[in-house]
Amino acid sequence: MEERRGTISHFLTRSFRYPPRALIADYARGAAGLACTLGPIALVQPTGAVIWVLGAGAAFFLLYLARTAFSSVSSIDLEETGIRASGPLGAVIRWEDLRLVRLKYFTTRSDRAAGWMQLDLRGARQRIGVDSRLEGFAELARAVAGEARRRGLELDEATRANLGALDGAHAD
Repeated sequence: MEERRGTISHFLTRSFRYPPRALIADYARGAAGLACTLGPIALVQPTGAVIWVLGAGAAFFLLYLARTAFSSVSSIDLEETGIRASGPLGAVIRWEDLRLVRLKYFTTRSDRAAGWMQLDLRGARQRIGVDSRLEGFAELARAVAGEARRRGLELDEATRANLGALDGAHAD
C-alpha cells in the first residue's frame, strides 16, 4: 500500500469512463425514439391528445439523448479521499460522507442470464450512479464496497450477493 500525507492509501487514483461502443446503442435508441415521436408530428400534424403524447415521448427521448451525451464526456474518479463524478452532472462524495452503497442487478430475461448492474452511492448531500457498461465497473464496485466496509458501513443482502456475482452473473 502506498503512504501519502500520513495516511495509508487503499488504492491509487483511478479514472473510469464509458467506452464509446457502449453508448452507440443508446444514441441509436434515442434517435429512433425521436424519429418515432417527432416524425408523426412533422408529417401528419396530429391534434389534441395525440400531439401531447408524441410531444411527451419526444421530450423523454431528448432527455435520454442528453443523459447519454453526459455519460460520453464524464468520468468516475476513484481517489484516496473519495469518489468523483466529473462532467456536466458532476458530484463528489468524500469517503467519510458515504452513507449508502447499493449494487443492484436488473435482468432482461426470465432466466436471469442477461442484464446489467447499477452501483448507487449516496453521500451526505450528493449521489453518484453508474452502470456496468463502465469500463472497470467490477474493480470500481469492489473498491467502493471495500472502502464502505473499512468505514463500518453496512451493505444490504442484495448488494453483498451482487458483489459476489460480479465476475459472471451479468451480461453487458
